[in-house]
Amino acid sequence: MNPSRTYSPNRLIGGLMLLSFALGILSNFALQPLAWGKAGFLAAAAPQGAAIGGAVLMDLTLALLGLWISVLLRQRYGDRQPLLTLFCLALSAAELALCLVEGSALMAMRTLSASYLAHPQLAEAYTPAADLLKGLRNGFHYSGKAFGGLGLLLFFVLLARAAALPLALLGLVMAATVLQIVTVAQGFVGQEANLLMLAPLGLLYPVAAAWLLWRGLPR
Repeated sequence: MNPSRTYSPNRLIGGLMLLSFALGILSNFALQPLAWGKAGFLAAAAPQGAAIGGAVLMDLTLALLGLWISVLLRQRYGDRQPLLTLFCLALSAAELALCLVEGSALMAMRTLSASYLAHPQLAEAYTPAADLLKGLRNGFHYSGKAFGGLGLLLFFVLLARAAALPLALLGLVMAATVLQIVTVAQGFVGQEANLLMLAPLGLLYPVAAAWLLWRGLPR
C-alpha cells in the first residue's frame, strides 16, 4: 500500500473524526462527571482540578478539530457547494467560541469550589453563585452541542451530495444526528437529557469516520 495515499488529505477527515470522537467520549463521559460528584460541584470540583483542566483542553482540541474538518471541506467542495461549506465553517467557529466560554465556566466552577471548601462556615452563601454558574455552564454546553449537531447534520448532507458514504449508512447516521439534536433540545426546556438517545450516533459516527478513512472523499 502506498503510504502517501493512506495519509492523503482526502482521508484525513476520517482520521480527524475518529480522534474527535475519542476525545469527546473521554471528556464528556469520563472527566467532566468528576467535576459534579454526588454532592455537587461545590464539594467535588476543586479536588478534581486536574480532570477539569484536562476536560477543558480536550474540548478545545475537539472544537479545533471540527474547525479543521470544516476548512478541509471548504477547500475540497467550496467551488461546488459554497453555501453549504460556508455554513459548516460558520457553525464550527460558533462551536469553538461556545467551547471557550464553557471552558471558562468550568474553570470558574473549580475556583468557586476551592473557595467554598476553604470557608465551610459560609457554605450557604455560596449556593446562589453556584446555581448561577451551573446554569451558565449548562447554557453554554447545550448551545455548543446544538451548534455541533447542526454542523454535523450539514456535514452529512454535504457527504450525501458528494456520494461519500453508502446511502444506507448516510440515512442512519443522519437520523441519529437529528436524534442527538432533539436530545440536546431537552436541556433547553429544563428536562434531563436522555443519554440513551445519543447511543445511535455514538455507534454510527465512528463507522462513518472509519469508512472515510478507508475510502477517502470523492471529488
